[in-house]
Amino acid sequence: MIQSNFDFSIPQRQSLIGIFVLFANTLQKSIRALWPIILVFVFNNKEYKPFFIYLTIFGIVVLITIIAFLRYWFFKFYIDYQLEEFVIESGIFNKTKTTIPFHKIQKVTIDQSLIQRIFSVHKLELDTAGSDKKEASIKAISQQMAVELKRSLLENTKEKALLVPETELVERQDESFITISLPSLLKIGITSNYLISFIYLIGIFSTISENLKQIGKENLIDENINQLERLPIVSLLLGFLIFSFTAIIITNLVITVLKYFNFTIKKDGKSFVLTYGLLNIKNTIINPEKVQIIKITQNFFQKKLNINTIEIFQASSDMKRASVKDRTKIPGCNTTEKEQIVKLIINRLPAKEVTLYPNIRKLLIGILFFIILPVSIGIVINYTTNRFPVNAIGLMISLYSLIMGLILFISYKNYRLFISDEFIVQQSGAWDIDHKIIMPYKIQAIKTQQFFWQKLTNIGSIELYTAGGRISFSTANFEEIKEQVNKWLYQVEVSKENWM
Repeated sequence: MIQSNFDFSIPQRQSLIGIFVLFANTLQKSIRALWPIILVFVFNNKEYKPFFIYLTIFGIVVLITIIAFLRYWFFKFYIDYQLEEFVIESGIFNKTKTTIPFHKIQKVTIDQSLIQRIFSVHKLELDTAGSDKKEASIKAISQQMAVELKRSLLENTKEKALLVPETELVERQDESFITISLPSLLKIGITSNYLISFIYLIGIFSTISENLKQIGKENLIDENINQLERLPIVSLLLGFLIFSFTAIIITNLVITVLKYFNFTIKKDGKSFVLTYGLLNIKNTIINPEKVQIIKITQNFFQKKLNINTIEIFQASSDMKRASVKDRTKIPGCNTTEKEQIVKLIINRLPAKEVTLYPNIRKLLIGILFFIILPVSIGIVINYTTNRFPVNAIGLMISLYSLIMGLILFISYKNYRLFISDEFIVQQSGAWDIDHKIIMPYKIQAIKTQQFFWQKLTNIGSIELYTAGGRISFSTANFEEIKEQVNKWLYQVEVSKENWM
């Protein structure tokens, strides 16, 4: 047996060298908050005396150092084994005491940013169900303390926390399960998240433009716009498309590699540990019992390249949607790795014994709301403003109707609900095809709905609520829905499985 080197029943402080980490963290936050003012100060044409500049910098450094030390000194954490709670005391002027019961701990993550790697310390974060933010964060402790604290919090009892079998520890350290290769990450980077990266780039350019205006450099923007307006419209459009596509791909690749580099999955008893990151190294443990929904995503290009993205939704108190922190993403796994991960979580691959199909009305409703109504509104607006000629508006309507009609049709053809005795799988999507998997005994609530105009055609909808989110299926045969609901309610009633 291995004796723990730390007695967490006694209040502990962070590593002393963590003062430098807290200093860097406070400095970084200050720069992020004040960078517009710093830019104005730098680009201002006024001349400042060197003594004034040095004195200001010295004063800021001293102030941040004092704040960092006080944050270190007043920050303590310990485990109350009698009440089975993890306790954190913090605050310089406003004292805060945070208590987290063991049974509410959703996930324990050990991260290491670039600054923390320089000082050889780690950050430990705790997630609990029902909150969008980290419930507890310890920013600077040694790796050994972080690992033993994580084990102590997840074991739930003092005896198991302080005594760990040596053979078990060796197995936990050496048993590697899956490693996502760099080529797989590159494939994910060039085949996903186009819209998110495009919005991200727009945000960057907007921020730069706004701050250039604030420091009186708006003439740079006007000059570039004037030069672009001299180009032919075809060249301008082609250049914009090439630039946007290149920028999006590069952004995707950089973000994917930085975030998920060396993604490794290791077994840890009944749980499994995820380790990944290039600059910020994350280490998080997933308990399969707390996994509520598994989402597998794959588009056309990813199917050809044999890669998938898996999202794991864990318990949340919000039944309608899981927050971002309740989701864990595993990118770039091939078909074999995908099946291994699914089996690791739910012990087997889901079967598809019964299939529910949507009624044709789902497609017709989509055409009404996404084609007929927008086109009608566009025609009315163009008629009143006379903005585009008839030929141009006709071409735009045709292209829009064709593209949107194709998207709606593909989405309708992919919309399915697969059912077996042990699993429910919802399939949806037009480009990215999602498969959401839940087990009936993890259902918390079921909502069925049928509008009065749907009774004649016997169609309706259903929503399945779990502690990690919900699954919905609409415009399906209502008699089949009710038949399945009775089975699921019976399974929930008689099941003795632990899902939290």
